[in-house]
Amino acid sequence: MNRPLRVLQISSTDLVGSRFNGLSIAGQLAAAGIESRHLVWDKRGNDESVSRALPYPGLRAVSRLVGLGEAAMSRHARWQAQSWLLARQPWFQWADVVHYHLIHDGWFAMGALPGLTRRKPSVWTWHDPWPMTGHCIYPIGCDRWRGGCGECPRLDLPFAMLQDRTAEQFAWKRGLYDGLDVDVVLASDHMMRMAEQSPLAAGLRLHKVPFGVDLDLFSPGPSGPARERLGVRPDRVTVALRLAASNPHKGAADAIEAFSLLGDDVGSLCILSTQDRGYLRGLMARHQVVDLGWIQDDRVMVDAYRAADIFLMPSHGEAFGMMAVEAMACGTPVISYDDCSLPEVTGAPGIGIAVPRGDRVALAGAIRALAMDPEDRARRGLAARAMAEAQYDQIVFAGRLAELYRAAAARRSQGAVA
Repeated sequence: MNRPLRVLQISSTDLVGSRFNGLSIAGQLAAAGIESRHLVWDKRGNDESVSRALPYPGLRAVSRLVGLGEAAMSRHARWQAQSWLLARQPWFQWADVVHYHLIHDGWFAMGALPGLTRRKPSVWTWHDPWPMTGHCIYPIGCDRWRGGCGECPRLDLPFAMLQDRTAEQFAWKRGLYDGLDVDVVLASDHMMRMAEQSPLAAGLRLHKVPFGVDLDLFSPGPSGPARERLGVRPDRVTVALRLAASNPHKGAADAIEAFSLLGDDVGSLCILSTQDRGYLRGLMARHQVVDLGWIQDDRVMVDAYRAADIFLMPSHGEAFGMMAVEAMACGTPVISYDDCSLPEVTGAPGIGIAVPRGDRVALAGAIRALAMDPEDRARRGLAARAMAEAQYDQIVFAGRLAELYRAAAARRSQGAVA
C-alpha cells in the first residue's frame, strides 16, 4: 500500500473526550502513517476531519424517542435502527480500519456491531466497563458481572433500569460478542483485569494501550500567573477538582463532605472546581471557592492544574482517569479512591495518594496531610511529572494505536487471501 492507512474513528461526539477518541492525536497518527477521520453522532467543533454520522432529517428526534422507549422497557442500546446504515456512509467505505469509541451511550444499536466488524477490520476501545455488565457503566462494589448479572443490587446506576433485565442484557451481549472479530483496547491494568475475568470478553483480542496527553501543553509552570488569571488568592493552598454533581461515579458529594470535615489547623483553602457550578456555596464561609464551570479551552485547564497544589479525584469508578494524568503532567499530585484504575494510573502510594473508596474521613485526612506538607507536595509533584513523561506521552499513545491498526488490517488481508 503506497498511501497512508485510513482509519475511521466512530464515537458519540468529537470535542468531549477528544483526548481518547483519536481527535487530539490526529497529527501524531499522521506522523505514524495513519490518515484519521471521525464520524460522530453529535458534532460540536469545526474540524473538517469530523463528519456528522447519519445526517438525515428528523433522525435525532426519532432516536430520542427510541431511547425513551428503551428506558421504559429497561433495555439499552438495542433499537437504534439507524446504526445499520453506517456501512453506507462514504467515510466508512473509505476506511481501511474502523475504530469504535463511545458507541453505547444511547445513539447506537450494539446489534449492528457484528455486521459492521465483518465489513472492516475493527478496533473497539472500552472506555468504561459497560461492555462487560448487564446494565451499569461501573459495577461499584458488585461482582455479579463475573457470572452473568441478574438480581442487580443497584438498578439506579446509569444506565438505570425500571425492571431487572440485567441477566437478559448480559446474555444478549454474550450472543453479540460470540465470534466477534475485533481488537479491544483497554487503557489500564484495572480494565485488563476486569476483561480477563469477564465471560463476555473471552475470545476477544485484548490490548492494554494507556492514553496519552500533550506533554508540551500539559506541563509544569509558575503558579503565580495562573492563579492571578483565575482569581485564586496567592496565599491559599489550592485544591482543584472536577465537580460532576450529576454523575454518581465522580464523587462530588464525597469531596464536599471531605472539605467540611477538615479541621481548623488546615486553615482556609482555595477550592478550584470545574464543570458544575454552585454546589460549593456551603463552603464559602470558610474557604475561597472558584467555580470555573465547563471548560473547553485547554489553556484554562492548564492554568487550573498549575494553580493547584493538589488535584482531588474521588471517583467511585474510573477506567483510566484522563484529568488525573493531565494534572500529573503539570506536576500536581493526585488524591483518589482505591478500587478503580486511579491508584495504578497515579502511582499510588508513592506518587499519588489513594484512600478506601467511600471513606470521606480518610479523604479529608489525605487532603489535610498534603495541604500541611509543602515538601511532600513538591516531591510527589516532581514524581508525577516524571511518571507522565514515562507512561503517558501522546506520541507513544499514537504509535501504539498505529501498530494495532496495521496489525488489524494485515490480519484481515491475510484472512481474505487464505
